Amino acid sequence: MTTIEDFQLGVTACLRSWSALRTAVESGWGGGERESQTKAENLRQSILELLDGKKHPSSCSEYDIADSLAIYMEEEFSVTLEDNSEQQVAAMIVKMYEGLFQGDGRLCQQILSSADGAIAFNTQFPVQIQTTEHDDEDDENMTDATGDAANASITPPPSAISQANRLDEPLFGAPRQPKPQLAPVRQLGETSSPEPAVEVDDDGFAPVKPKGRKRK
Repeated sequence: MTTIEDFQLGVTACLRSWSALRTAVESGWGGGERESQTKAENLRQSILELLDGKKHPSSCSEYDIADSLAIYMEEEFSVTLEDNSEQQVAAMIVKMYEGLFQGDGRLCQQILSSADGAIAFNTQFPVQIQTTEHDDEDDENMTDATGDAANASITPPPSAISQANRLDEPLFGAPRQPKPQLAPVRQLGETSSPEPAVEVDDDGFAPVKPKGRKRK
């Protein structure tokens, strides 16, 4: 049996494995590193709110989702997709959503269970995008499957795969670090313990108390 959380984790792993989105975020095409990461988070949240497990079939078809993905990438990251990868991502998401209602979570588990599943999805759809983020006249703005190493699909690092098992982790970027343990905060109205007064002699020096001898 598959649950809504399984589907949400599958969507998360699917988006992390999407070469075009990962390239756009890591390149900061959404207005910088943090802004790009935030936009990727917003995309995930929008998909999870649209497909919340309360209605089947969804009001949005696979083609609607694909169009929305393409528009989002163009408007938020200045990226024009040329590899139809948005259709592949949309199809994967819709199939996982259908599996949620059919009690079949195999596709979600396939993406989540191993790095190979995510990498296979990633390498199956190499990056073919055109960005207008920079208006240089050289060919650096064009990325296609026949270009140099920069055009190859980006394989998610192992950390990205492991993060797919946590919905509370960021879609891209470093995992959240636990907050350091701080000393207990004094409550309102609570008095602090006074420091013991130090006795001084007439010359202003604090006397040194001799240590007692240890008994043999």
